[in-house]
This record gives sequence, C-alpha cells and structure tokens, in this order.
Amino acid sequence: MSVSSLLSIFPKPEDLLALTPEDLGGAIIEVAPSLAQRGMFNIDSLVSALYPITGASYPDSSRDAIVMAMAESLAWLSTQGLIVRDPQQPARWYRLTRRAVNLHNRADVEVFRKGRLLPYELVPALLAQKVVPLFRRGDFDVAVFQAFKEVEVAVRKTANAKNAGYPDSDIGVSLMRKAFHPENGPLTDTTVVVAEREALQQLLAGAIGHAKNPTSHRDIVIDAQEAARLILFASYLLGIVEQRA
Repeated sequence: MSVSSLLSIFPKPEDLLALTPEDLGGAIIEVAPSLAQRGMFNIDSLVSALYPITGASYPDSSRDAIVMAMAESLAWLSTQGLIVRDPQQPARWYRLTRRAVNLHNRADVEVFRKGRLLPYELVPALLAQKVVPLFRRGDFDVAVFQAFKEVEVAVRKTANAKNAGYPDSDIGVSLMRKAFHPENGPLTDTTVVVAEREALQQLLAGAIGHAKNPTSHRDIVIDAQEAARLILFASYLLGIVEQRA
C-alpha cells in the first residue's frame, strides 16, 4: 500500500471518525508497514498521511479529532499486544509485535478480535485442543456443538467409571437425567440436600438440550460473543463432572 492509503480507505475525516478504536486499529495494522521507517512508525506518520502538503487532504480543522482517534486506536492495539513501543527509542515510536506480523489487513485483525472474545485461560485443556481452533476459524456453531459433546462424553465416561454401564446410545438430555438423578445417579452428590441435586440434574439436562441438541439437528446462527459464553459454560460443566470422578 502507498503512504496515501489511509486517504484511500477513508476519503473524508468523518469516515475515519465514525470508526471504533478497534476498527481503526485494523486499518492502522494494514497501513503501518508502508509508513514504517526502519520498521517503526509513530502517530505523526499516521496523521501526516491524511494531511499531505500536496494533493488531497483532510481539512486542517479536523486534525485535533483525528489525532485523538489515532491515539485511542494505538492504545487499543497496545493493550491487545499488537504494537509495542520501541525500547531503544526515546520518543514514542512503535513496532508491530510478533503477534501482529501475521495480521496483514483489517480482515485479519477482525478475526483476531473475535478470537480474543474467548478467554483461553478459562478453557480446560480438552476444549482448548478440540474447540478453540474451531472458534478461532469462526466456526462458532460447530465449536459450541463440540464443547457440549465433550461434556456429554465426559459424563458417560465418568459415570461408567462408577460402573453405571451406560452404552454409547445413552446421549443428550436422558443421559444427564440418569447420571445426575438426585436419588440414584452415579454422579449425584448425596451430601447435599435433594433440592440442590435436582437443580444440578436440571442444569446439565437443560444445558445439553439448549446448547448441543439444536446444533446437532439443524443449522444454527451463533455469533462470536454467544459462542464464547456457551463454551465457557461448557467449561464450567466439565469442571463439575471432573469433581464427580
């Protein structure tokens, strides 16, 4: 891209100012390599590309607002670990981080943003291996299905380790109701009151019925935020099953 690419992307200042810091951050990642000097860039180089001495330019009256918008986006990029201040420079010069070098355009940054909605440190190793890659690719409905399938498999395995003898045909809501039956379920906790045992049975059965069954029977539209919440819920349920082992 040329140095004037910011003007090509945002022909008018209101186009740029209408963006969130995250969206503008994607554009900065896209144009930064063409503006970099020895791999570095700063806010002045970004702003100057919008106010060239000759040719098309933003009106000077918009400069203060543009500078603030750029500063907000640079702050967001920094918190996401995509840019870092060059430690060898006294002034505020930035470099793309190792995490950012594979993000070449705004679409790449958008995928990165969606992936960050799921806090991976809260996801157990099993889901990190099988579910997180699906989420990162944007296959949100498949990721949710896989997460709750792992809950189902874990319930069956844990119950069978207690000699429940559940076959693979025991699935879904009926499996949860049997495994967590408040009176004789192999995974129920008899040290708590019956009402709490019933609540846990209903929680597991309802979760599978709500989150796994629809995705296994038909196409379901799930956005990144909803998928992240459901995967974290599945992570919580897996923790309960592990406690019953």
